[in-house]
Amino acid sequence: MTNKSMQKLTQKERLEVILDIVKKLKFYVATNGSIINLYNDEYTFIKEFKKISNEYIKQDDYLALDYRGLLLFEEINKEIEYFFPAYKNKSPLFVIRMKKVK
Repeated sequence: MTNKSMQKLTQKERLEVILDIVKKLKFYVATNGSIINLYNDEYTFIKEFKKISNEYIKQDDYLALDYRGLLLFEEINKEIEYFFPAYKNKSPLFVIRMKKVK
């Protein structure tokens, strides 16, 4: 029996990770309680998010790697930190954060 920490996500499971994020972006609850669709091509980060997500999903199941990085959300001058795991024992992350001052 394989230890869960060594089990990689299947392509279907990786798709589910991305679809969950897309759903949250489409129905993002703003601080005032209104719902905003952030999964909209007018936002600068969406094109890169779609590219990265597609690459992440389409990886070979046995060779799949974690995807980690930052996307710039220029319209609100913030960054989106993301982590798309390759292994079942890791949790995905997709968080809008204040832009780090360099």
